[in-house]
Amino acid sequence: MKKLFSILAVMLVAVVLLSACKKVDDRDEYIGTFKAIEKELGWEDYHYNISISKSSANDNDVIITGLFGEPSLSCYATVNGTSITIPLQTFNNVFTFTGSGRRNGNMLNLSAQITASGGGISNVTIDCTKL
Repeated sequence: MKKLFSILAVMLVAVVLLSACKKVDDRDEYIGTFKAIEKELGWEDYHYNISISKSSANDNDVIITGLFGEPSLSCYATVNGTSITIPLQTFNNVFTFTGSGRRNGNMLNLSAQITASGGGISNVTIDCTKL
């Protein structure tokens, strides 16, 4: 009986340790389609949808499609828990952009800076709700 108890105890410890080692993918909470409301001082709110999918290039990256209401714009961003960072990227040699944000449940709030090829700079906030 003592031997059986010892074997069961070892098996229980092994199960607990293996389940604790399961890797959590922070990107899972970001995946899907979002309704986006882009706001810029002095302009009317701009409504559009974006979609976010996992990147196969890096375990922490996602691909955002449709940002700034540009259906053909796909950019990458890095996820770290509830934070997301969009590193500096260029779209069709027309503008560059960078940004960051936070996810809270089904809400994703982004701030971005867009620089036009002519040098004009726009600072926008984008409030996204997962559909």
